[in-house]
Amino acid sequence: MVDTLFFNGTLLTQDPQSPLASALAVAGERIAAVGSLDDMENLAGPDTRRVDLGGRTLLPGFNDAHVHVWKVGHLLTTMVNLHGVKSISQLQDMLRSASRRLSERKWLLGRGYNEALIEEGRQPTRQDLDSAVSDRRVYLTRTCGHMGVANSRALQAAGIDANTVDPPGGVIVRDDRGEPTGLLQENAVDLMNRSIPEPTRGEYRVMIEAASRHQHRLGITSATDPGVRPTVLEAYRSLAEEGALRSRFDVMLLHEQGRVLDTLPQRYQSDFLRFDSIKFFADGGLSGATAALRQAYRHAPTRGVMRLQENELLELAGRAERSGFHVATHVIGDAAIDAVLSVYQQLDEQRPRRRRRLEHFALPDALQVERASRLRTSIATQPVFLHSLGENFRRYLTEAYLARCYPIRSLLENGLELALSSDGPVVEDDNPLLGIQAAVLRRDSKGATIAPEQAITVAQALYAYTMGGALACGDAFNRGSLSRGKWADLVVLDRNPLESDPNALSEIRVESTYVAGKLVYQR
Repeated sequence: MVDTLFFNGTLLTQDPQSPLASALAVAGERIAAVGSLDDMENLAGPDTRRVDLGGRTLLPGFNDAHVHVWKVGHLLTTMVNLHGVKSISQLQDMLRSASRRLSERKWLLGRGYNEALIEEGRQPTRQDLDSAVSDRRVYLTRTCGHMGVANSRALQAAGIDANTVDPPGGVIVRDDRGEPTGLLQENAVDLMNRSIPEPTRGEYRVMIEAASRHQHRLGITSATDPGVRPTVLEAYRSLAEEGALRSRFDVMLLHEQGRVLDTLPQRYQSDFLRFDSIKFFADGGLSGATAALRQAYRHAPTRGVMRLQENELLELAGRAERSGFHVATHVIGDAAIDAVLSVYQQLDEQRPRRRRRLEHFALPDALQVERASRLRTSIATQPVFLHSLGENFRRYLTEAYLARCYPIRSLLENGLELALSSDGPVVEDDNPLLGIQAAVLRRDSKGATIAPEQAITVAQALYAYTMGGALACGDAFNRGSLSRGKWADLVVLDRNPLESDPNALSEIRVESTYVAGKLVYQR
């Protein structure tokens, strides 16, 4: 007998063998059957709970294949959310208010500002921050996470002054006199992070749980947290071992600058937590113009930053694979893509058919797409950036680069496994339906279209936000589609995305979310 029977709706199964159905039966934590109500009736008993969908649409739970879960939770708890800040004065007012609200903390931390949206059109400086809060240490992370700005007290605490040498793969931005402006880019951010007290395992647990509740409201039941420190990993493990995780997480260990990977934590796998991958950073970020390009950016004669050189990545990734771990690499610019694909080619010659991922893969040319396809890599990418950060792209990228920005249609046409994701909290809105809409419309927040010929269909985007993530993390046998035997991780939408106006996709509402057959959110 089944525990729950869903009926009277449209089921978009994401299973190519049976893409549509009208009823689904759950036994325990897994799907017992999918088909018509008549097919299910003989499985139901007097104690079976019946859920009348009322014509609504049932999908497998969304899988955000690249989202910094604990950082989303940090913004929801004790970090100042600076997304949408329109001016330096507004930023300063927010810091003053937050300083009063979080008076017990020695450090005031914030995230989310974007200089492209600030009316002054520039990065904040330490003087701007000093004017707002001068009696405590302040550090603000730009929306991309690849750079941040500190006030004078924070710079002093980190030992950063005019005599500090730029670290490999990082930049301490300086004024005309050689003094730090407060802005730190790429690996220079690590100089600050070492001074900021790391949250405790208990604090990380609170962040993870807050993010999980937030994701349930969006219909997200699985997520990959791409790059965490050991303390965060221990927080995940303790939650998993206590049976306290309410979503399924694929967690990657972050390779930190200078670490040689001589000792690694034990791999871990349970129904709710997988840890078997290590993430590396090849280059910088695109919206802040630090991704490594072959040609210069539009606005300045710079070509971005390589955070790891090819020989370094080859040594580190090889060591990770020899230890039994899978490899994922943050790579955005075409210069960095050349290096990473060369490394993956050499790794494939040593250990064929290993699961390897490319995170972002934003600016490949046609030959690089073909090369990635031959290497059978999975791509976790974020067309939602076109909506949220497209204004930055149009400001910083030449027309030639814009024409191949996030070329997701080319990826699919070349047979690559595509997983869509949000990279939250890089974006303010991590709603999967907004990400699907961005993949279809490819419009930025001002209505400008970027590389429209790279648009994909709603059906393709739905698959990439469900099965795509399951394939990328190597767990397609358990999740990603409404198929018999898979976990009953489900989302109910108020309408069918395949029959909706693409302009209204982000307006579709999540009615309820189920994990392991249990209701975890209801609107």
